[in-house]
Amino acid sequence: MISTTVFFIGLLLFWGVIIGLRNLLKRRGFTVYPFLLLWRKATRSEWFPKVAKSKSFRIFENLSVILAIISMIGGVYLIVSAISDILVPTKVSSVKLEPIIPGVTIGLDQAPYILLSIGISVMVHEIMHAIASTSNKIPVKGGGFILLAFFPGAFVEPDEESFLNSPTSTKLKIISAGIAINLILAGLFFPLAAYLPQTLSQGILIEGVVPNSAAYNASIHPGDVIESVNGIKVTDPSQLRNVLEQSTNYRLTLVTPSGFKTINLSSSTHFLGVYISYYFPAYIYPILSFFLWMFIVNFSLALLNGAPLIITDGGKLFTELMKKIKINERFSMIIQAIIVLLLVIAVTSSFIPQ
Repeated sequence: MISTTVFFIGLLLFWGVIIGLRNLLKRRGFTVYPFLLLWRKATRSEWFPKVAKSKSFRIFENLSVILAIISMIGGVYLIVSAISDILVPTKVSSVKLEPIIPGVTIGLDQAPYILLSIGISVMVHEIMHAIASTSNKIPVKGGGFILLAFFPGAFVEPDEESFLNSPTSTKLKIISAGIAINLILAGLFFPLAAYLPQTLSQGILIEGVVPNSAAYNASIHPGDVIESVNGIKVTDPSQLRNVLEQSTNYRLTLVTPSGFKTINLSSSTHFLGVYISYYFPAYIYPILSFFLWMFIVNFSLALLNGAPLIITDGGKLFTELMKKIKINERFSMIIQAIIVLLLVIAVTSSFIPQ
């Protein structure tokens, strides 16, 4: 596996080459800044007109405004909860807003799934903005792709003058379409991420062993897989717990790097002393990792992009809603600036040891 140091050295070299080729890339339509590569191009004014004019999409548009407002409320609640846990720490697990940075907050082995999930989610998000623009007769004048450090992104640009002169209902639909599709995708991938692992699990993987525990004394090692206990096949933690509670003497069938092994041990406390997770064949891990990150990325986009944070879709949505009830834009910006400050504090505090 690539180490974090090697990864970031490679990243610096990559951006060194990109900056060195700045003039060549500029002639190809790219804009280059340190750790930011942007490609913009004029595009067709209508996107998927058959879809945009369909009855089902009109229903989606109306629903999207409701979903976007729900996302906005959820995003604000998440930020406030994180701040509350900073001010009033509790013994139970607290809310932390920790950025996803492969090699820093997340293992590098997860980077391919994270980047693929971000690429797909952002692309779909922007396409929905474009289709909503077409549905509401707002021309799309351009679009493009972004690479920020190593995070991929995309954008579309509805005609600004047409958008600004459009009714509030039109603005709300166009703004909300992207937020809503991310929330919907999160809802679709949640059951796959939450329930598919236990369905596909073929055993219990030992992630770690507690020193001087029953498992430790029986020479059970991380990487071993529990296939059965007392002749009963176990594939998820609840099954293992139920079997352990039925007796204090156990006959474990393990799959080890050297093959199958049977171990007899006992524990008067029904405690083996192992850290466990689901076990799958190697080919299933990428699928489950992709499903998990599609949920995490889309849920994060829905809540944080839906939150009123000045530059986010939620910020634009909040401003339009405030205008609708005759509250001026300056007040909206003040509220959003406060929420941005709270978000910065919450994210910064996630790096401070508790």
